[in-house]
Amino acid sequence: MDSIAFWNCGGAKKKEASLYMKEFINDYKVFFVGLVETKISSFDRIDFERIKGPNWDFFILPSEELSGGIMILWRIDIASFSVLKTLDYCMIGDLNVFNKGSWMIATVYGSKEVHKRRLLWDCIHEKSQRNIPAVIGGDFNCILSQEEKRGGRKFTFSQGSLEMFKFMNDNDYHDVGVVVQDILGSIIKWEVEEF
Repeated sequence: MDSIAFWNCGGAKKKEASLYMKEFINDYKVFFVGLVETKISSFDRIDFERIKGPNWDFFILPSEELSGGIMILWRIDIASFSVLKTLDYCMIGDLNVFNKGSWMIATVYGSKEVHKRRLLWDCIHEKSQRNIPAVIGGDFNCILSQEEKRGGRKFTFSQGSLEMFKFMNDNDYHDVGVVVQDILGSIIKWEVEEF
């Protein structure tokens, strides 16, 4: 197992999403997944084990009505995950990969509201001041270039794009882009070469 992934699944209880996730995890040897827009308000261990099996654990940030929601999944034989902070649109925690080290992981389902995005940047900045590497992934609901956009009006830097770009520059974060994409949604896979 050597990869982590983030995916806007558009509903984690959909049969197609579950099957696709299993296949993706096996094909790319994923041991940590940050799912956003799960549209799940509750999820019990029996439902979870039916989908993923006993070698996995999860933490859920419930959706509000029929939108949002974040779920973190990780292989318990490879790593542990401890939640540091949750917001309606973000879950931040430490991923400790056994005998390899720890990383701060922020899984984001970005708000379109300027005020909430600013709170998100402040929260991530605060939590990332510790001396461990950090990875931020998910759906930011904000794009930084024309290449990220399909159809519609031509891309222009909005206030949200400029603030996200400034946040990334101020904190030395780098956009790895979309590595794998499918009709079910975007998945960002980040290779952890040390594993």
